[in-house]
Amino acid sequence: MNKFILIILLTFSYANSDKYNHGMSKAIDLFKTAESREDFLKASNFFYRISQAVDDNWLPGYYYALCNFQISLKEKDSFIKDEYLDKSMDLLSPYDSLGVYQIDSLALSEICALKAIVLSGKIMIDPMSRGREYGMLSGQMIEKSMLYSSGNPRPYLVSGQMKFYTPAAFGGGADKAMPLIEESLRKFKSFYSLEFWPDWGLEQAELLHSQIKKQ
Repeated sequence: MNKFILIILLTFSYANSDKYNHGMSKAIDLFKTAESREDFLKASNFFYRISQAVDDNWLPGYYYALCNFQISLKEKDSFIKDEYLDKSMDLLSPYDSLGVYQIDSLALSEICALKAIVLSGKIMIDPMSRGREYGMLSGQMIEKSMLYSSGNPRPYLVSGQMKFYTPAAFGGGADKAMPLIEESLRKFKSFYSLEFWPDWGLEQAELLHSQIKKQ
């Protein structure tokens, strides 16, 4: 009897695993080929459904938040931009209370780097009134991301992007961004992504590096 129950449980587990893998593969394909607001919204909804079905896995929520950030960039209304950024933070916030013993340190690094991106989106809505508050919070997230995983290239890329688009009078500029982008590119050379884990950023780093060199 116990052996029969074990077989049933294992079969159910494998079935769920196959369903998750299929769903994530489809959702990530939607995300990587997305161009329009509607494309990202479709991918976002797909990731959200997966996140609700698999609540012990951080990846669907991560991609849901990343999709919402992309949607916010394509919105014109500031209020709607904020709504999508808030949705991103709402799904990422539960991971604040998790320690390395509960989730991989690289996963925490990726989550913190994404939070920094979402916070930078908040700044872009109104740089004059939000720059100081959200700039500090975003910087804290970048520092935490680097601390959790020194080999992760994405926090260096995010930091470099923020420096590049911050006026020199406020501590930014191309000269401040270049070392961070170069460090990001160095880390991309040896970085390996697990299946479904974040693997974006290399093209952005190369593009910004080329742009800075031309200045």
